[in-house]
Amino acid sequence: MDIVTVFRRAARRHSDRMFAFDSSSSVTYAEAEERTDAIAAELVARGITAGATLGLSAADRVALWLAIIGAWKAGALPSLIDARVGPEGLPYFVEDIAAPVVAAAAELHEKLAAAGAAELLDLDRLGTDRSGEQIDRHGSDAPLYLSYTSGTTGPPKGAILRSGPVTLGTACIADRLGLRSDDVLLATTPISSSFQLVAALMPALHAGASIGLVAGSSIDEIWDVARRSRATILVAYPLTLADMVNAPQAAEGASPFRLAMSGGSPLAPRIKRDYRETLGIALLESYGQSELGGFMALGSSNDGERSLEGYVGRPLPDRLAYVGGPSGQELAPGDVGEVLVTHGYFSRYKNSPDKTAETQAGGRLHTGDLAVSDPDGYLKVLGRTREAEAAKQRGGFLRQLEDAYYDHDDVLHATVVEGGQGDVEAFVELRHDATASAAELEEFAMTMAPPGLSPRRTTILDEMPRTFSGKADRALLADRVGA
Repeated sequence: MDIVTVFRRAARRHSDRMFAFDSSSSVTYAEAEERTDAIAAELVARGITAGATLGLSAADRVALWLAIIGAWKAGALPSLIDARVGPEGLPYFVEDIAAPVVAAAAELHEKLAAAGAAELLDLDRLGTDRSGEQIDRHGSDAPLYLSYTSGTTGPPKGAILRSGPVTLGTACIADRLGLRSDDVLLATTPISSSFQLVAALMPALHAGASIGLVAGSSIDEIWDVARRSRATILVAYPLTLADMVNAPQAAEGASPFRLAMSGGSPLAPRIKRDYRETLGIALLESYGQSELGGFMALGSSNDGERSLEGYVGRPLPDRLAYVGGPSGQELAPGDVGEVLVTHGYFSRYKNSPDKTAETQAGGRLHTGDLAVSDPDGYLKVLGRTREAEAAKQRGGFLRQLEDAYYDHDDVLHATVVEGGQGDVEAFVELRHDATASAAELEEFAMTMAPPGLSPRRTTILDEMPRTFSGKADRALLADRVGA
Protein backbone atom coordinates (compact mmCIF):
# COMPACT_ATOMS: atom_id res chain seq x y z
CA MET A 1 0.00 0.00 0.00
CA ASP A 2 1.31 3.47 -0.90
CA ILE A 3 -0.25 6.92 -0.91
CA VAL A 4 0.18 7.70 -4.63
CA THR A 5 -1.88 4.61 -5.51
CA VAL A 6 -4.52 5.76 -3.01
CA PHE A 7 -4.54 9.26 -4.51
CA ARG A 8 -4.85 8.05 -8.11
CA ARG A 9 -7.72 5.78 -7.12
CA ALA A 10 -9.50 8.68 -5.38
CA ALA A 11 -9.00 10.85 -8.48
CA ARG A 12 -10.63 8.19 -10.67
CA ARG A 13 -13.54 7.54 -8.33
CA HIS A 14 -14.22 11.15 -7.29
CA SER A 15 -12.93 13.17 -10.26
CA ASP A 16 -15.44 16.04 -9.91
CA ARG A 17 -15.32 16.14 -6.12
CA MET A 18 -13.55 19.09 -4.49
CA PHE A 19 -10.12 17.92 -3.33
CA ALA A 20 -8.78 20.98 -1.49
CA PHE A 21 -9.53 24.67 -1.08
CA ASP A 22 -8.07 27.71 0.63
CA SER A 23 -9.16 31.34 0.83
CA SER A 24 -8.33 32.06 -2.82
CA SER A 25 -8.16 28.77 -4.76
CA SER A 26 -9.57 25.29 -5.08
CA VAL A 27 -9.03 22.12 -7.12
CA THR A 28 -11.08 19.04 -7.87
CA TYR A 29 -9.56 15.59 -7.63
CA ALA A 30 -9.25 15.45 -11.45
CA GLU A 31 -7.52 18.83 -11.55
CA ALA A 32 -5.19 17.81 -8.73
CA GLU A 33 -4.27 14.61 -10.57
CA GLU A 34 -3.38 16.53 -13.73
CA ARG A 35 -1.42 19.27 -11.93
CA THR A 36 0.55 16.86 -9.72
CA ASP A 37 1.49 14.79 -12.78
CA ALA A 38 2.82 18.00 -14.34
CA ILE A 39 4.73 18.87 -11.16
CA ALA A 40 6.30 15.40 -11.08
CA ALA A 41 7.32 15.71 -14.74
CA GLU A 42 8.93 19.10 -14.13
CA LEU A 43 10.84 17.86 -11.10
CA VAL A 44 12.19 14.88 -13.05
CA ALA A 45 13.14 17.17 -15.96
CA ARG A 46 15.05 19.36 -13.48
CA GLY A 47 17.10 16.38 -12.37
CA ILE A 48 15.34 15.44 -9.13
CA THR A 49 16.15 11.76 -8.69
CA ALA A 50 14.24 9.09 -6.78
CA GLY A 51 14.95 9.46 -3.07
CA ALA A 52 16.23 13.04 -3.41
CA THR A 53 15.10 15.72 -0.97
CA LEU A 54 12.87 18.53 -2.21
CA GLY A 55 12.58 21.56 0.04
CA LEU A 56 9.16 23.24 0.22
CA SER A 57 8.19 26.49 1.93
CA ALA A 58 5.01 28.56 1.77
CA ALA A 59 2.11 29.66 3.90
CA ASP A 60 -0.72 27.12 3.81
CA ARG A 61 -2.25 26.96 0.34
CA VAL A 62 -3.54 24.40 -2.14
CA ALA A 63 -0.37 24.77 -4.23
CA LEU A 64 1.71 23.45 -1.33
CA TRP A 65 -0.32 20.23 -1.06
CA LEU A 66 -0.08 19.79 -4.84
CA ALA A 67 3.69 20.18 -4.67
CA ILE A 68 3.89 17.52 -1.95
CA ILE A 69 1.87 15.02 -4.00
CA GLY A 70 3.88 15.88 -7.12
CA ALA A 71 7.07 15.22 -5.17
CA TRP A 72 5.70 11.83 -4.10
CA LYS A 73 4.99 10.92 -7.71
CA ALA A 74 8.55 11.93 -8.64
CA GLY A 75 9.91 9.72 -5.86
CA ALA A 76 11.30 12.70 -3.91
CA LEU A 77 11.20 13.31 -0.17
CA PRO A 78 9.16 16.46 0.59
CA SER A 79 10.86 18.42 3.36
CA LEU A 80 8.91 21.39 4.63
CA ILE A 81 10.51 24.54 5.95
CA ASP A 82 7.88 26.44 7.92
CA ALA A 83 7.32 29.80 6.27
CA ARG A 84 7.08 31.49 9.68
CA VAL A 85 10.52 30.44 10.94
CA GLY A 86 12.54 33.59 11.63
CA PRO A 87 15.94 34.41 10.13
CA GLU A 88 17.72 33.16 13.27
CA GLY A 89 16.25 29.64 12.96
CA LEU A 90 16.01 29.29 9.20
CA PRO A 91 19.66 28.37 8.44
CA TYR A 92 19.39 25.30 10.70
CA PHE A 93 16.50 23.83 8.70
CA VAL A 94 17.98 24.74 5.31
CA GLU A 95 21.27 23.07 6.25
CA ASP A 96 19.65 20.03 7.88
CA ILE A 97 17.35 19.39 4.92
CA ALA A 98 20.26 19.89 2.48
CA ALA A 99 17.89 19.94 -0.49
CA PRO A 100 19.43 20.69 -3.92
CA VAL A 101 16.21 22.50 -4.86
CA VAL A 102 13.69 24.41 -2.73
CA ALA A 103 10.26 25.25 -4.17
CA ALA A 104 8.92 28.22 -2.22
CA ALA A 105 6.47 31.09 -2.41
CA ALA A 106 8.10 33.95 -4.30
CA GLU A 107 7.95 36.27 -1.29
CA LEU A 108 10.18 33.87 0.67
CA HIS A 109 12.97 33.51 -1.89
CA GLU A 110 15.17 36.33 -0.58
CA LYS A 111 14.92 35.06 3.01
CA LEU A 112 15.66 31.45 1.99
CA ALA A 113 18.61 32.47 -0.19
CA ALA A 114 20.10 34.42 2.72
CA ALA A 115 19.72 31.28 4.87
CA GLY A 116 21.71 29.20 2.38
CA ALA A 117 19.15 27.68 0.00
CA ALA A 118 20.79 26.94 -3.35
CA GLU A 119 18.35 26.65 -6.26
CA LEU A 120 14.92 28.21 -5.68
CA LEU A 121 11.73 27.60 -7.69
CA ASP A 122 8.45 29.49 -7.60
CA LEU A 123 6.11 27.07 -5.84
CA ASP A 124 2.97 28.61 -7.33
CA ARG A 125 4.23 28.14 -10.90
CA LEU A 126 5.49 24.61 -10.38
CA GLY A 127 3.93 22.32 -13.01
CA THR A 128 2.00 25.09 -14.80
CA ASP A 129 4.15 25.21 -17.96
CA ARG A 130 3.97 21.57 -18.99
CA SER A 131 1.51 18.76 -19.32
CA GLY A 132 2.53 15.71 -17.42
CA GLU A 133 2.81 12.11 -18.39
CA GLN A 134 2.10 9.80 -15.50
CA ILE A 135 5.39 9.48 -13.65
CA ASP A 136 5.25 7.16 -10.71
CA ARG A 137 8.49 6.52 -8.86
CA HIS A 138 6.62 6.01 -5.60
CA GLY A 139 6.06 2.78 -3.67
CA SER A 140 5.49 1.47 -0.18
CA ASP A 141 9.19 1.84 0.72
CA ALA A 142 9.49 5.33 -0.78
CA PRO A 143 10.31 8.26 1.51
CA LEU A 144 7.11 10.11 2.32
CA TYR A 145 7.83 13.08 4.55
CA LEU A 146 10.53 14.66 6.67
CA SER A 147 8.69 15.22 9.95
CA TYR A 148 10.44 17.48 12.45
CA THR A 149 10.13 16.96 16.19
CA SER A 150 9.19 19.88 18.42
CA GLY A 151 12.75 20.36 19.67
CA THR A 152 11.94 20.12 23.39
CA THR A 153 15.01 17.92 24.03
CA GLY A 154 17.50 19.70 21.75
CA PRO A 155 17.46 20.89 18.13
CA PRO A 156 14.47 19.60 16.13
CA LYS A 157 15.20 16.24 14.51
CA GLY A 158 13.84 15.32 11.09
CA ALA A 159 12.22 11.87 11.19
CA ILE A 160 12.00 10.22 7.76
CA LEU A 161 8.64 8.53 7.32
CA ARG A 162 7.99 5.84 4.69
CA SER A 163 4.89 5.60 2.55
CA GLY A 164 3.70 2.08 3.37
CA PRO A 165 3.32 2.33 7.16
CA VAL A 166 1.86 5.85 7.04
CA THR A 167 -0.58 4.97 4.28
CA LEU A 168 -1.82 1.98 6.27
CA GLY A 169 -1.95 4.04 9.47
CA THR A 170 -4.01 6.79 7.87
CA ALA A 171 -6.39 4.22 6.36
CA CYS A 172 -7.05 3.10 9.95
CA ILE A 173 -7.58 6.72 11.02
CA ALA A 174 -10.08 7.25 8.18
CA ASP A 175 -11.91 4.12 9.26
CA ARG A 176 -11.97 5.13 12.96
CA LEU A 177 -13.41 8.53 11.93
CA GLY A 178 -15.94 6.92 9.61
CA LEU A 179 -14.89 9.20 6.73
CA ARG A 180 -17.13 9.42 3.66
CA SER A 181 -16.69 11.09 0.28
CA ASP A 182 -19.13 13.85 1.27
CA ASP A 183 -17.06 14.84 4.32
CA VAL A 184 -15.22 18.16 4.43
CA LEU A 185 -12.26 18.24 6.83
CA LEU A 186 -11.33 21.69 8.07
CA ALA A 187 -7.58 21.69 8.76
CA THR A 188 -6.65 24.49 11.17
CA THR A 189 -3.03 23.40 11.74
CA PRO A 190 -0.13 24.29 9.41
CA ILE A 191 0.86 21.92 6.61
CA SER A 192 4.42 22.00 7.96
CA SER A 193 3.12 20.07 10.97
CA SER A 194 2.99 16.33 10.32
CA PHE A 195 -0.29 16.28 12.26
CA GLN A 196 -2.15 17.78 9.29
CA LEU A 197 -0.63 15.14 6.99
CA VAL A 198 -1.91 12.20 9.04
CA ALA A 199 -5.07 13.77 10.49
CA ALA A 200 -6.49 15.52 7.41
CA LEU A 201 -4.85 15.06 4.01
CA MET A 202 -4.09 11.36 3.91
CA PRO A 203 -7.28 10.16 5.66
CA ALA A 204 -9.28 12.32 3.23
CA LEU A 205 -7.63 10.61 0.26
CA HIS A 206 -8.75 7.20 1.47
CA ALA A 207 -12.38 8.34 1.35
CA GLY A 208 -12.32 10.91 -1.45
CA ALA A 209 -13.24 13.61 1.05
CA SER A 210 -12.43 17.34 0.77
CA ILE A 211 -9.91 19.40 2.75
CA GLY A 212 -10.23 23.08 3.67
CA LEU A 213 -7.04 24.92 4.63
CA VAL A 214 -7.61 27.60 7.27
CA ALA A 215 -4.39 27.63 9.32
CA GLY A 216 -3.62 31.13 10.56
CA SER A 217 -7.22 32.29 10.21
CA SER A 218 -9.12 33.96 13.04
CA ILE A 219 -11.80 32.03 14.91
CA ASP A 220 -14.48 34.14 13.24
CA GLU A 221 -13.01 33.32 9.83
CA ILE A 222 -12.85 29.60 10.62
CA TRP A 223 -16.50 29.59 11.70
CA ASP A 224 -17.43 31.48 8.53
CA VAL A 225 -15.57 29.01 6.27
CA ALA A 226 -17.04 26.08 8.20
CA ARG A 227 -20.59 27.22 7.54
CA ARG A 228 -20.02 28.23 3.92
CA SER A 229 -18.26 24.97 3.04
CA ARG A 230 -20.53 22.84 5.24
CA ALA A 231 -17.46 21.39 6.92
CA THR A 232 -18.21 18.18 8.77
CA ILE A 233 -14.98 17.50 10.68
CA LEU A 234 -12.90 20.03 12.61
CA VAL A 235 -9.20 19.14 12.96
CA ALA A 236 -7.30 21.32 15.44
CA TYR A 237 -4.91 21.63 18.36
CA PRO A 238 -6.43 22.04 21.85
CA LEU A 239 -6.16 25.84 22.10
CA THR A 240 -8.00 26.34 18.81
CA LEU A 241 -10.61 23.75 19.80
CA ALA A 242 -11.29 25.64 23.04
CA ASP A 243 -11.51 28.91 21.13
CA MET A 244 -13.99 27.43 18.65
CA VAL A 245 -16.39 25.97 21.20
CA ASN A 246 -16.28 29.12 23.35
CA ALA A 247 -16.91 31.47 20.43
CA PRO A 248 -20.38 33.09 20.15
CA GLN A 249 -21.02 31.12 16.94
CA ALA A 250 -20.93 27.84 18.88
CA ALA A 251 -23.97 28.90 20.91
CA GLU A 252 -25.94 30.03 17.87
CA GLY A 253 -26.82 26.48 16.82
CA ALA A 254 -26.75 24.97 13.32
CA SER A 255 -23.12 23.87 13.59
CA PRO A 256 -22.13 21.95 10.44
CA PHE A 257 -19.69 19.68 12.26
CA ARG A 258 -20.49 16.05 12.98
CA LEU A 259 -17.12 15.40 14.64
CA ALA A 260 -14.01 17.15 15.93
CA MET A 261 -10.51 15.77 16.41
CA SER A 262 -7.60 17.04 18.48
CA GLY A 263 -3.88 16.41 18.35
CA GLY A 264 -0.49 17.89 19.01
CA SER A 265 -0.70 17.97 22.81
CA PRO A 266 -2.84 16.51 25.63
CA LEU A 267 -6.48 17.52 25.69
CA ALA A 268 -8.25 18.50 28.89
CA PRO A 269 -11.41 16.42 29.52
CA ARG A 270 -13.32 19.68 30.11
CA ILE A 271 -12.94 20.63 26.44
CA LYS A 272 -14.41 17.28 25.39
CA ARG A 273 -17.39 17.93 27.65
CA ASP A 274 -17.85 21.39 26.12
CA TYR A 275 -18.12 19.90 22.63
CA ARG A 276 -20.68 17.36 23.78
CA GLU A 277 -22.78 19.91 25.67
CA THR A 278 -22.49 22.93 23.35
CA LEU A 279 -22.23 21.44 19.86
CA GLY A 280 -23.70 18.02 20.56
CA ILE A 281 -20.77 16.22 18.94
CA ALA A 282 -17.88 14.04 20.06
CA LEU A 283 -14.40 15.53 20.29
CA LEU A 284 -11.97 12.69 19.61
CA GLU A 285 -8.47 12.90 21.04
CA SER A 286 -5.52 11.58 19.05
CA TYR A 287 -2.13 10.61 20.40
CA GLY A 288 0.80 10.50 18.03
CA GLN A 289 4.35 11.70 17.49
CA SER A 290 6.44 13.07 14.64
CA GLU A 291 8.31 9.76 14.54
CA LEU A 292 5.15 7.77 13.93
CA GLY A 293 3.37 9.12 10.89
CA GLY A 294 0.07 8.17 12.46
CA PHE A 295 -1.36 7.74 15.92
CA MET A 296 -0.64 5.40 18.81
CA ALA A 297 -4.26 5.80 19.86
CA LEU A 298 -7.41 7.60 18.74
CA GLY A 299 -10.78 8.05 20.38
CA SER A 300 -14.08 7.08 18.83
CA SER A 301 -17.68 8.21 19.10
CA ASN A 302 -18.42 5.11 21.17
CA ASP A 303 -15.95 5.77 24.00
CA GLY A 304 -18.59 7.27 26.28
CA GLU A 305 -17.60 8.45 29.74
CA ARG A 306 -14.13 6.94 29.45
CA SER A 307 -13.08 9.77 27.13
CA LEU A 308 -14.04 12.25 29.87
CA GLU A 309 -11.72 10.53 32.35
CA GLY A 310 -8.53 11.54 30.57
CA TYR A 311 -8.16 8.50 28.30
CA VAL A 312 -7.20 9.18 24.68
CA GLY A 313 -8.74 6.08 23.16
CA ARG A 314 -7.80 2.63 21.94
CA PRO A 315 -4.64 1.94 19.91
CA LEU A 316 -5.26 1.73 16.18
CA PRO A 317 -5.00 -1.71 14.53
CA ASP A 318 -2.02 -0.92 12.26
CA ARG A 319 0.51 -1.01 15.10
CA LEU A 320 0.78 -2.27 18.66
CA ALA A 321 1.18 0.49 21.24
CA TYR A 322 1.30 -0.48 24.91
CA VAL A 323 2.57 0.63 28.32
CA GLY A 324 5.87 -1.11 28.99
CA GLY A 325 8.46 -1.53 31.68
CA PRO A 326 12.26 -1.13 31.53
CA SER A 327 12.80 -4.42 29.69
CA GLY A 328 9.95 -3.82 27.26
CA GLN A 329 7.44 -6.10 29.00
CA GLU A 330 3.80 -5.00 28.98
CA LEU A 331 2.66 -3.69 32.35
CA ALA A 332 -0.60 -4.45 34.08
CA PRO A 333 -3.51 -2.03 33.67
CA GLY A 334 -3.06 0.97 35.97
CA ASP A 335 0.74 0.64 36.24
CA VAL A 336 2.73 3.65 35.03
CA GLY A 337 5.26 3.00 32.27
CA GLU A 338 6.57 4.24 28.95
CA VAL A 339 4.45 3.99 25.80
CA LEU A 340 6.23 1.63 23.39
CA VAL A 341 5.37 0.87 19.76
CA THR A 342 6.42 -2.40 18.14
CA HIS A 343 6.37 -1.49 14.43
CA GLY A 344 5.20 0.99 11.79
CA TYR A 345 7.33 3.93 12.95
CA PHE A 346 9.91 6.14 11.23
CA SER A 347 12.93 4.64 9.49
CA ARG A 348 15.57 7.06 10.83
CA TYR A 349 16.36 10.60 11.89
CA LYS A 350 18.07 12.56 9.14
CA ASN A 351 21.68 13.29 10.20
CA SER A 352 21.20 11.74 13.69
CA PRO A 353 22.21 8.05 13.74
CA ASP A 354 22.88 8.00 17.50
CA LYS A 355 19.43 9.42 18.30
CA THR A 356 17.89 6.92 15.89
CA ALA A 357 19.53 4.02 17.73
CA GLU A 358 18.48 5.38 21.11
CA THR A 359 14.85 5.94 20.11
CA GLN A 360 14.59 2.50 18.46
CA ALA A 361 16.46 0.52 21.14
CA GLY A 362 15.32 -3.07 21.47
CA GLY A 363 13.41 -2.96 18.20
CA ARG A 364 10.68 -0.69 19.62
CA LEU A 365 9.86 2.99 19.33
CA HIS A 366 10.50 4.59 22.72
CA THR A 367 8.07 7.50 22.83
CA GLY A 368 9.42 9.12 25.99
CA ASP A 369 5.84 9.39 27.26
CA LEU A 370 4.58 7.96 30.53
CA ALA A 371 1.06 6.54 30.57
CA VAL A 372 -1.32 4.02 32.08
CA SER A 373 -3.76 1.74 30.31
CA ASP A 374 -7.09 0.30 31.35
CA PRO A 375 -8.11 -3.38 30.90
CA ASP A 376 -9.36 -2.64 27.36
CA GLY A 377 -6.08 -1.06 26.28
CA TYR A 378 -7.21 2.58 26.37
CA LEU A 379 -4.22 4.87 26.98
CA LYS A 380 -4.03 7.81 29.37
CA VAL A 381 -0.88 9.91 28.82
CA LEU A 382 0.48 11.43 32.05
CA GLY A 383 3.68 13.19 31.02
CA ARG A 384 7.23 12.71 29.78
CA THR A 385 9.60 10.12 31.19
CA ARG A 386 11.89 12.90 32.42
CA GLU A 387 9.04 13.96 34.77
CA ALA A 388 8.91 10.60 36.55
CA GLU A 389 11.12 11.39 39.53
CA ALA A 390 9.69 14.87 40.04
CA ALA A 391 6.16 13.44 39.85
CA LYS A 392 6.98 11.02 42.67
CA GLN A 393 8.18 13.86 44.86
CA ARG A 394 5.23 16.11 44.01
CA GLY A 395 2.61 13.38 44.22
CA GLY A 396 1.41 13.79 40.64
CA PHE A 397 2.05 14.96 37.09
CA LEU A 398 1.82 18.53 35.81
CA ARG A 399 -0.91 17.49 33.41
CA GLN A 400 -3.16 16.55 36.33
CA LEU A 401 -2.82 20.06 37.74
CA GLU A 402 -3.40 21.61 34.31
CA ASP A 403 -6.59 19.60 33.84
CA ALA A 404 -7.75 20.76 37.28
CA TYR A 405 -7.45 24.41 36.25
CA TYR A 406 -9.41 23.66 33.09
CA ASP A 407 -12.27 22.34 35.19
CA HIS A 408 -13.01 25.85 36.47
CA ASP A 409 -15.85 27.43 34.50
CA ASP A 410 -14.00 30.74 34.03
CA VAL A 411 -10.92 29.19 32.41
CA LEU A 412 -10.49 29.30 28.63
CA HIS A 413 -6.88 28.07 28.47
CA ALA A 414 -4.50 26.73 31.13
CA THR A 415 -0.83 25.76 30.95
CA VAL A 416 1.22 24.42 33.85
CA VAL A 417 5.01 24.44 33.43
CA GLU A 418 8.18 23.83 35.40
CA GLY A 419 10.95 26.41 35.50
CA GLY A 420 14.68 25.86 35.49
CA GLN A 421 14.85 25.57 39.29
CA GLY A 422 12.05 23.02 39.50
CA ASP A 423 9.35 25.49 40.52
CA VAL A 424 5.88 24.90 39.09
CA GLU A 425 3.64 27.75 37.96
CA ALA A 426 0.26 27.95 36.28
CA PHE A 427 -0.69 30.38 33.52
CA VAL A 428 -4.35 30.94 32.70
CA GLU A 429 -6.39 32.84 30.14
CA LEU A 430 -9.96 33.51 31.22
CA ARG A 431 -13.11 33.23 29.15
CA HIS A 432 -14.66 36.47 27.94
CA ASP A 433 -16.24 38.46 30.81
CA ALA A 434 -14.97 35.95 33.43
CA THR A 435 -13.99 37.47 36.79
CA ALA A 436 -12.20 34.74 38.77
CA SER A 437 -9.04 35.84 40.58
CA ALA A 438 -5.73 33.98 40.51
CA ALA A 439 -6.21 33.00 44.17
CA GLU A 440 -9.69 31.64 43.48
CA LEU A 441 -8.46 29.59 40.51
CA GLU A 442 -5.55 28.18 42.50
CA GLU A 443 -7.76 27.23 45.42
CA PHE A 444 -10.20 25.50 43.07
CA ALA A 445 -7.43 23.59 41.24
CA MET A 446 -6.01 22.32 44.52
CA THR A 447 -9.36 20.72 45.38
CA MET A 448 -9.18 18.74 42.11
CA ALA A 449 -5.47 17.94 41.78
CA PRO A 450 -3.51 15.29 43.72
CA PRO A 451 -2.54 16.46 47.23
CA GLY A 452 0.90 18.02 47.29
CA LEU A 453 0.85 19.02 43.63
CA SER A 454 0.65 22.76 44.19
CA PRO A 455 1.86 25.63 42.01
CA ARG A 456 4.25 28.27 43.27
CA ARG A 457 2.09 30.92 41.60
CA THR A 458 -0.92 31.34 39.31
CA THR A 459 -0.80 34.09 36.69
CA ILE A 460 -3.77 35.31 34.67
CA LEU A 461 -2.73 36.30 31.14
CA ASP A 462 -4.52 38.53 28.67
CA GLU A 463 -3.74 35.92 26.02
CA MET A 464 -2.05 32.51 26.11
CA PRO A 465 1.18 32.68 24.06
CA ARG A 466 1.33 30.24 21.17
CA THR A 467 3.99 28.77 18.93
CA PHE A 468 3.64 29.44 15.21
CA SER A 469 1.97 26.03 14.87
CA GLY A 470 -0.76 27.00 17.36
CA LYS A 471 0.27 25.12 20.50
CA ALA A 472 0.77 26.74 23.90
CA ASP A 473 4.32 28.13 24.00
CA ARG A 474 5.48 26.18 27.04
CA ALA A 475 9.14 27.09 26.55
CA LEU A 476 8.37 30.81 26.69
CA LEU A 477 6.20 30.33 29.78
CA ALA A 478 8.84 28.19 31.50
CA ASP A 479 11.28 31.08 31.09
CA ARG A 480 8.81 33.27 33.01
CA VAL A 481 8.66 30.97 36.03
CA GLY A 482 10.13 32.78 39.04
CA ALA A 483 10.40 36.06 37.14
